[in-house]
Amino acid sequence: MTEVKKLDDEITAFTVSNGKVSFTAIEWGCTITNLYVPAKDGSKVDILLGFDTLDQWKKGTEAHNAIVGRFANRIRGAKFSLEGKTYTLDKNDGENCLHGGNTRYEKQLWKGEKYSDSEGEGVKFTRTSPDGEQGFPGNVELSVIYKLNDKNELIWEYSATSDKATPLNLTNHAYFNLNGKGSVEGHHLQLDCKSILETAADSAPTGKILDVAGTVFDFTSEKLVGKDCDKVEPLKNGYDQCFITGGNETGLVRFGKIWSDESGISMEMFTNQAGVHVYTANYIGGKIGKGGVTHKPHDGICFETERFPNAINEPSFPTCVLNPGEKYFHKTIFKF
Repeated sequence: MTEVKKLDDEITAFTVSNGKVSFTAIEWGCTITNLYVPAKDGSKVDILLGFDTLDQWKKGTEAHNAIVGRFANRIRGAKFSLEGKTYTLDKNDGENCLHGGNTRYEKQLWKGEKYSDSEGEGVKFTRTSPDGEQGFPGNVELSVIYKLNDKNELIWEYSATSDKATPLNLTNHAYFNLNGKGSVEGHHLQLDCKSILETAADSAPTGKILDVAGTVFDFTSEKLVGKDCDKVEPLKNGYDQCFITGGNETGLVRFGKIWSDESGISMEMFTNQAGVHVYTANYIGGKIGKGGVTHKPHDGICFETERFPNAINEPSFPTCVLNPGEKYFHKTIFKF
């Protein structure tokens, strides 16, 4: 069941429920504002960080639960060359471009409508990213579908076409907390990822791939999220790395599972993307969230399924270029 509600003259909210799990998504930033999942005590827990009012969502700076693009994550030096031309982007992360720069997809108005198919029911958002937006070439037609089914699977599908060759990398920057409050350091995490992209001091990839075995990045066997947060180099303040899933955009792979003993909620994760950026909300300390809570670092965790960061500048990485006549398709499933 999908309910539609106008929040103001421009922005509509869509609430989707299967009777157990429910979510609300709004046209502002293609944002999921709430995700309610049943806990072991019978209560419903909102497992996404965020805000209480539309004005707060508009003013937020951490991309809470919104779509980021045209290129999620980092492009080193905020520039790239494609088909003989050099493109200059915003430097909004030191010398790098992060999540598209200063003109963010999360601050744009999308067009939403009810959606259903054989896999589930939900909402479809569309938007045109014009040629030159954020400094990227090509008019890109974007589609984002959030849907839910009776197997308690929340499915995200992103698709796009372009009239010029352009780097493209979309993701949702959801901040999960399976208890709905407090730190995620006590959550159990298991990842099927046996390697990561090595990062430099600026958090952009060096181009090297590292085996996780015997390192703080090894979640192949379950461990607590916070066990090694203070050992992650170079900042020792938590995880902010791209793990390699084994996906190649042709089919889904399981890449992990996270669960909480406190709430009893578990979330198994699947994607067709080559990478998942695991980020333990290292920089949300002091931010005011739902219920007026002042957040601390590690109050949430993000699983940003994605193409490899800086892929446009790393010839050894799988291509991130969307050419005219091609279709970009990205799928991620969270099963509760």
